[in-house]
Amino acid sequence: MVKNLVLLSFLLTGIFSLTLHLNSLAFAQNSSTTDNSETHKNFNIAVASDWGCNEDAQKTSDNIQSSNPELVIAGGDLSYAGSGTCWTDIIAPFESKTIISMGDHEYHDTDGGKTGVVNDYLKPLGIKNSYYSFNINNAHIVAMDPYVPYDTNSAQYKFIVDDLNDASKNPNIDWIFVIEHIPFYTSPSKHPADTTIRDIFHPLFDKYNVDLVFSGDNHNYQRTYPLTYNTDDSSSPTISKNDGNKYQDDKSGVIYLITGTAGRSHYDIKQQSSFVVKQDDTQFGFLNIDIKGDQALVGTFYANEKDPNANPVASTDQIGNIVDQFTISKNAISGSQS
Repeated sequence: MVKNLVLLSFLLTGIFSLTLHLNSLAFAQNSSTTDNSETHKNFNIAVASDWGCNEDAQKTSDNIQSSNPELVIAGGDLSYAGSGTCWTDIIAPFESKTIISMGDHEYHDTDGGKTGVVNDYLKPLGIKNSYYSFNINNAHIVAMDPYVPYDTNSAQYKFIVDDLNDASKNPNIDWIFVIEHIPFYTSPSKHPADTTIRDIFHPLFDKYNVDLVFSGDNHNYQRTYPLTYNTDDSSSPTISKNDGNKYQDDKSGVIYLITGTAGRSHYDIKQQSSFVVKQDDTQFGFLNIDIKGDQALVGTFYANEKDPNANPVASTDQIGNIVDQFTISKNAISGSQS
């Protein structure tokens, strides 16, 4: 049950309030007064996009519930229908702790256009604007909307620049995540990477030490190496760390993830790009982000279906359905079990 009504105030084109009914979360943008004993605790976040309203999406919902996350991120393309009702029914067990970013199908499919999007997706979750940010414990999360203006003269761009600048200076923030729908980088699949949004925002993400970027649109799972922006050819980013799944953080490189695996369908991956370390186009499921206080982050992709031939991972209770696992260590080495 919801225990707290949390008020977030943030700057878009002016100051206004966003009220989220989220269980046991302490949100306050640009907060520098949060008690470190509260911020530096263990918690987990579940991430999946491209849902639909079918049996596989229901299985993803069940799978997410088994991890009991403090926050669920649904990264766009939610119901694929004229209303969001079938999707909100599927996520009902954790709707009170779910946030979203906008996908193209929200704008294309929803009855009533932008007004329908507000009424069907934003209002039910207590969200008043399609791009926003907040803190959860020691993590800062920025939600972008690639379907409204984001050029360097736009209100969204100014908001994101100011927000990331503030978050990067906040002593209580150890992790910075970005959610948006369009891939910055991808192995060849149905949808190519978007060069425009990449060329505008990847340099900013490097500058402000963003840790992870969650995207969707391609209905598969992909994880890049930590990447820095290549000014000569942005389609060939610089791989800053070559290790496959353990990274000691030195503020260099952003990991880009595609989690279009919630259940709508699968898109084939035609080959593996050199900057992608792990990919899968056969499994539905979700990415779980375990935050180990200010020490480490462990990302684990849990498939909905268990593979009896898979090697189990110690210290987890979900044996046989781990597709990928990686660790970023900050103040101490804390490796993954893969």
